[in-house]
Amino acid sequence: MKKLLFISKSIRLFLCFCLSISLLINVIYVRAHEQDKFLEDEILRASGMPQDEIDALDNDIKKFIVNDLKNNANLSDLKYINISDSLSPSVSKEIRPLVNQVFYDIKFYVSAFKSGDVIYIYPTYEFTEDHQPKGKDSFSFQLGDAMRPYEYGGQIWYKDYTMSDWALGGSLVANNQGFNGAEYSGAQLGSPDWPMKMKGCAYCHAQVGTGSDKRIIMSYMHNPKGASYSISFSVGGLGITYNSSAVIYTNASTVVLSY
Repeated sequence: MKKLLFISKSIRLFLCFCLSISLLINVIYVRAHEQDKFLEDEILRASGMPQDEIDALDNDIKKFIVNDLKNNANLSDLKYINISDSLSPSVSKEIRPLVNQVFYDIKFYVSAFKSGDVIYIYPTYEFTEDHQPKGKDSFSFQLGDAMRPYEYGGQIWYKDYTMSDWALGGSLVANNQGFNGAEYSGAQLGSPDWPMKMKGCAYCHAQVGTGSDKRIIMSYMHNPKGASYSISFSVGGLGITYNSSAVIYTNASTVVLSY
């Protein structure tokens, strides 16, 4: 009996030890995560980005942006670029892409920074409702002639109805590039077995151009039936057009940089 009591007590002590270690690891992880978030906010704040805009940034997107800036930009010379919506009716009409149907369940935003003569641009989209891409969706953006892009990349995340947090997906590759824009398309934007939310953040590194057009137009084409389509970028102006003989859904947003 004494031996059994001793074994039982040893098991309880071992379980308590394991629980203590687990709690300690969790505390260390939380503190490290909070420290990373603090450093990310400090870098953005030092660039001149307003605190309310820092707070409004999605945490995954924020981390992605800061990591790209740390790896590529001179942080001591980093300046946040103010961004405004394009409000001119004539401009909006000129750049609005032709669409079959409107894809309402999406939002766009852009963050941008300048270091020396390089502009770091982060066009972002996020589904606001669950959808099921069939491996033939498309996310694209085009820059005005005040920017001369030379490098593209990005990251995607996903979340379905069973998940409380976003999960990391794959990297994004601009598989259709032009002189002033790029398209990310195909299975890299998702081909899940059931509907879910998706979000993607592209990066674009650009030299300061000689022109005065500082607009950025972003466009997303949701292609739920996986239909064939074509995309065209405006050469003389600024615009993105998707065409398909089948039903596709598109939406677009335009912003203007101030630097």
